[in-house]
Amino acid sequence: MDNLGLKTMKDWSGILGRCQRDMQDAARILTRLPISPSDDAPPNATCYWAFPLIGIAVAGLASLPMLILYFTDLPPLVLAAILLAGAALITGGLHEDGLADIADSLGGQNPKHRREIMRDSRIGSFGVIALVLVLGIQLGCLAGLAAAGLTTLIGAWLSAASLGRAMMGVQAWRHATPDDIGLAHSLGRPSQNTMLAGVGIGVAAAVLLSGTLVVLIAAVVALALTWGLGVFLKAHIGGVNGDGLGATQMLSQTAILMVMVLA
Repeated sequence: MDNLGLKTMKDWSGILGRCQRDMQDAARILTRLPISPSDDAPPNATCYWAFPLIGIAVAGLASLPMLILYFTDLPPLVLAAILLAGAALITGGLHEDGLADIADSLGGQNPKHRREIMRDSRIGSFGVIALVLVLGIQLGCLAGLAAAGLTTLIGAWLSAASLGRAMMGVQAWRHATPDDIGLAHSLGRPSQNTMLAGVGIGVAAAVLLSGTLVVLIAAVVALALTWGLGVFLKAHIGGVNGDGLGATQMLSQTAILMVMVLA
């Protein structure tokens, strides 16, 4: 083999190695699965492009118990609850916790006080209300999709999981963290190319998995919601931290499911 061929093989090997590392880092960040680190280097912002793929993996694993029970007489609402419970178990309630913390911070007097509230491990009344409302909407949407058929349900569920996590990369690219505390700060902000790669993967996967172009409308709605939430968080706490990214995922996924159930 000539030198050019060897160089090409080394280049591809390096690219595949970086992709594997990013996938492992993204899985370690977004799930509680026992994923071994690819090397001794801490995760960084290059892994944001892999977030939509991890979303698909999480949603797919969460679907397995539901698939076993789908052909029983269980009502669609129970099947929807099984999906959400499975996803929360795999992620450790990471995104739900972020949404609750953002909601609780609404009672703060200024950005610094709001960030202090968000770091409190206890959940307040605003957080409970936000979780009940958002999860209730997701439950209703998933139940409606389940009633429409298994293919429709799984396609929408996987698409929402993928696109919702792609929005986290968009949010992190647009806004810096409000302070130097937390995982979001240590990761850093993704480059524009990394962000666009994540969005491209999320949209392409959603179209393929759902089999409908309605997900393009859902993606636009999710982008608009992500933009609005980012503007709010910038004024509210001074930037977007890990809790803000979790809230971005939860609200985006909810909006996407709403669009899908209306289609």
